[in-house]
Amino acid sequence: MAYIYYNKELDKYRLFGSLPVMCKNCGLDYTHIQYAFRDKKNEYETETLKIIKVELERGGKK
Repeated sequence: MAYIYYNKELDKYRLFGSLPVMCKNCGLDYTHIQYAFRDKKNEYETETLKIIKVELERGGKK
């Protein structure tokens, strides 16, 4: 899974390949964000940020 992180205050997007890396780099509580994505939820939003979980399409051999 990949995660699109949108900082509303700075109007900037970032793409992360994993939840732990995103939380570490953005100063987020990993346990809280992990809980927010339970039950197959694909989005988490607050007043200052929005996180969207997306499938990452990769190239490679067929």
